[in-house]
Amino acid sequence: MCIAILNDGKMLPKKKLQNCWNNNDDGAGMLYIQDGQLQVEKFPNIGGDSFTQFYDRYTTVKTSPSGNLPMLLHFRIATHGMSDEYLHPFLVTEQLGLIHNGVISGFGTKDKSDTAEFAQLVGTIPGVTIDTLDVPFVEDSIFSYLGSSNKVVFMDNTGDYRIFNEQLGQWIGNNWYSNDSHSRAVRYYGSTAVTGSSKYAYDWDDDYDEVAAWNASFGVEPYDVPDLTLEQLDEIAFDTQAPTQGTYDCPVCKAEDTRVNFNAECMDCGAYLLDAVDEVYEMWDMIDLKNSKNKKPQA
Repeated sequence: MCIAILNDGKMLPKKKLQNCWNNNDDGAGMLYIQDGQLQVEKFPNIGGDSFTQFYDRYTTVKTSPSGNLPMLLHFRIATHGMSDEYLHPFLVTEQLGLIHNGVISGFGTKDKSDTAEFAQLVGTIPGVTIDTLDVPFVEDSIFSYLGSSNKVVFMDNTGDYRIFNEQLGQWIGNNWYSNDSHSRAVRYYGSTAVTGSSKYAYDWDDDYDEVAAWNASFGVEPYDVPDLTLEQLDEIAFDTQAPTQGTYDCPVCKAEDTRVNFNAECMDCGAYLLDAVDEVYEMWDMIDLKNSKNKKPQA
């Protein structure tokens, strides 16, 4: 399927966006506001410097005068409508757009995106605006189509947004992610997650060396990450301490210098510690890179 992101906070790290691109590798798109108007841009993945083109444009938008406004990002794994024109986002009207993670039953064909058809349907509501989505009849109707698994983010030209099935995703600071393919090597097909690499080749060795050099510039040694695969670590992440270099105070159980696990949770009470998120996600990345670096070439 894909990952949908509401970027209502600061600029997202390049490594996180690269992970989204690698794990949802049919291309990406963004919906942002410029001079009070919604703008849609789409970036097919044709290999080469496709990600760089996307990231450079994202950086330009995010550092523009309107870059402090919310924007929507989407990275796609195509299931319906396989052509690049069906990269998200989609406009419902000139003042309202959306991104979607999932497969909407009864919508879409091999030649047309289910999300595109859904956006067209919402657009038939007379005078539809972001506030219309709060009308009980309209809200209930949208949920009847989305069911309990599809996640959709609407945003209008003022930066107001609505997230349907918000509880199925995760908030990290002011940013919302529809799944965790931004933080680890996982691809989602329907309701099944399978690990795997992108259909395009990326030089993980260079990335690993780049991170090590960055750490060294601050006098910090690379993390001493466990000799575990991501699959093994995923099974024990709740009970495994992440060897983070920072210490954190838990606002829930009031523990000082608490330990955190590989899900950035306090190991004393299980509270999710936002302060630890970035460091723990870097740990996940370093484990992935270490595993990739240590893989033996196939004969």
